[in-house]
Amino acid sequence: MKILHVIPRWIGGGPERGILEIARHDRALPGAIERRVVVLDKPVSAPLLVMARRLGIVLVTDTDPDRLAGEIEAADIVEITYWNHPLLLDLLRKPLPGARFLVRSAIAGNTLPHVLFGDLVAFPDAWVLSAPPGHGAVLGSHSRVTHIPALADMTRLSGYSARPHGGIRIAYLGGMFATKLHPNFADIVAQTSVAGIRFDLFGDSDAATLESLRSALTARDVLERVTFHGHVENIADAFAEADIFAYPLTPGSYVTSEKALQEAMWVGVPPVLLEGTAASGWIDHGVTGFIARDIADFARILELLSADPKLCRRIGEAARAEARRRFDPARNALAMAEVLSGLLLLPKRSHPPLPGAGLSAADRFLHSLGDAAPLFLEIVDVASDPRPPSAAWNPDILLRGEGGIVHYTNTFPDDDRLRQWADALGRRRA
Repeated sequence: MKILHVIPRWIGGGPERGILEIARHDRALPGAIERRVVVLDKPVSAPLLVMARRLGIVLVTDTDPDRLAGEIEAADIVEITYWNHPLLLDLLRKPLPGARFLVRSAIAGNTLPHVLFGDLVAFPDAWVLSAPPGHGAVLGSHSRVTHIPALADMTRLSGYSARPHGGIRIAYLGGMFATKLHPNFADIVAQTSVAGIRFDLFGDSDAATLESLRSALTARDVLERVTFHGHVENIADAFAEADIFAYPLTPGSYVTSEKALQEAMWVGVPPVLLEGTAASGWIDHGVTGFIARDIADFARILELLSADPKLCRRIGEAARAEARRRFDPARNALAMAEVLSGLLLLPKRSHPPLPGAGLSAADRFLHSLGDAAPLFLEIVDVASDPRPPSAAWNPDILLRGEGGIVHYTNTFPDDDRLRQWADALGRRRA
């Protein structure tokens, strides 16, 4: 089976690592599988390029139309990893050779700017959603929809062993960016008033977000409770002294199956999430973790777990068992293979391109928002008093996140309306 993956970038994020992880299981599946990956945007991560080669994956960075058409024609199945990315959407607006198209959504699909809009929903032969059933976008109009969480590389946890330590250690593992971590994280630290408690933050950050977080912690006189560990590859060691996994994501987040959440549950560290994102759908509240209503409730739950080691162990053990049921990479790789086998029974066919190829870059961006476009226009209308940020949109994500206004403006610098929207949203954000 020849599978052609089409992905916007190859720089080390979760979607790229998901492709690598599923390829790691190919030898255990029936039949020979050949994978090639078309990368639409540059640059390409050298370490991930090496990892792909070791797994027998061929990376194609030449996106010349004739070369790309040949790749599509030669494939048995074309799997598109989707999030709002201008180069990917412009590709789908072009006539493409007949194929069996599968779209795997790396987004929940119901928050700006990452929306699964009607024309896109109708495009492929099948969909795979990384979000749990009932959370994020609902594709009821499509006949072939399967929910399979993105695969995490659990071999990275093979050296995990809980390490004795003093006090209570609360871990966060993930990017510390305004588009990821909740802006009121410092309030969680300040309101969790338990003796001996410490917060360990593992992950990359940009300078502005890190400075803002440090300032907020200092203003609340709790900076000494927090240790910033920076980027970490040895996640088994990162979890070794963790009693609780705190994962408060920013409002409007488009996350789905979150590898950090899978990994924490895999080693039995009880997770605490905020409601409002699709990722919370993987948690059975009070059984395999906790879902907080707001920041104050998040701190209350951390205090509850900190004060009750038996509860912590019970939730952790249940989380570990649930992770093996839901997130076992071998099992989910087999589920993905079954989706592909079903697609092979269908004939290759032509797919009408997405509309809008002749529109301006600004109008193409509006089209990518589907029914949420009026909300966006309300937000950037400087004469209006728009509704406050909510689970449907976040100013940082909409402005500076991937697929946001700045991304589109940088891709199409000659479009004045995109630049005006970026300026307007920047003023509202300020």
